[in-house]
Amino acid sequence: MFRKKWLDIPTGYRRLLFLSLMVILLVGIGVAGFMHYESLTFFDSLWMTIISVMTIGYGDMYPVTDEGRRFALLIVPLGAGIVTYGLGTAASYLIEKQLSQKVWDKQMDHEIDKLEDHILVCGFGRVARQVYRELRDMEEEMKVLYIHDNEDELLEVVDQGTLRLVGDPTDRDILEKARADKARGLIAALDNDADNVFITLTAKGMNEDIEIAARAEKEGSEEVLKRAGATRVINPSSIGGRELALSVVSPSGIDFINDLMMAEKKEFVVGEVILGDRCPLVGKSVESSKLRREYGVTLLAINREKGVLSNPDPDEPFKAGDKLIVAGNQDSIASLDGKVNGTTE
Repeated sequence: MFRKKWLDIPTGYRRLLFLSLMVILLVGIGVAGFMHYESLTFFDSLWMTIISVMTIGYGDMYPVTDEGRRFALLIVPLGAGIVTYGLGTAASYLIEKQLSQKVWDKQMDHEIDKLEDHILVCGFGRVARQVYRELRDMEEEMKVLYIHDNEDELLEVVDQGTLRLVGDPTDRDILEKARADKARGLIAALDNDADNVFITLTAKGMNEDIEIAARAEKEGSEEVLKRAGATRVINPSSIGGRELALSVVSPSGIDFINDLMMAEKKEFVVGEVILGDRCPLVGKSVESSKLRREYGVTLLAINREKGVLSNPDPDEPFKAGDKLIVAGNQDSIASLDGKVNGTTE
């Protein structure tokens, strides 16, 4: 048990703790030895020990007995060894830290320069931290780059290996460095609505096809963000208020949804599948496609250009370009996507 706790401490701190214990032990032995052999007071013994350990030479006070000199011959080399070890440890720690940081920064810059079809998360406040947790827990492999102007705040939450870019996300140069022109999506999660509008306008100007989900604090900002180019606008306050109301009116339904969202293992998720021109489902009705029996998913809605068909009629035919909103486990949704679009047999 003790060994496990000791190994949990970072190497640098273990060395520092070990060095501190060695110094305390050596000083304690030195004080006791000089008090015994030289018959000195506690303060004089402490003074004698310090100048011996630090090897700064004796001046106004030095050992006068043979036993004291022999004891000093033991203390001086031990003190020199511990001081040398301490200086070496400190220098090694600083050099390793700086070197590893430079190597990591260079490697991260190299990874960012190669990013394509990735997701940008701008800002790292309360909402963005929850975004990070959700994206991290998803089984789907995706490249996500977090942009924030304070790296210390990022490192308080994200894993060390997480791609991150330190800078102001409202700065066009930062978005260019983050390769927003090659990104598939962007999440504008800053606390200020005006900043989210500016990020949305800038990103859309760089990449017309980018999907942008923006956070809004004020109700009036939602329309402004959509006009700026945001694909979707989320108001956390409105969602929270709606959930609080439904928690009283329909508590079982809300509990069920929350259990699905909070579960560590996502056995039931909502996903989307886009039907291509050559998709075998095109022309078939909802009933004849047998999505539940053949693929293990439940059709919730069909998203078309004219709008969303919720709980579609069994006789409704599928059309090319339809976006199916389905519920099921992640493997079933991935299997459906692969089969209907010809990526898997």
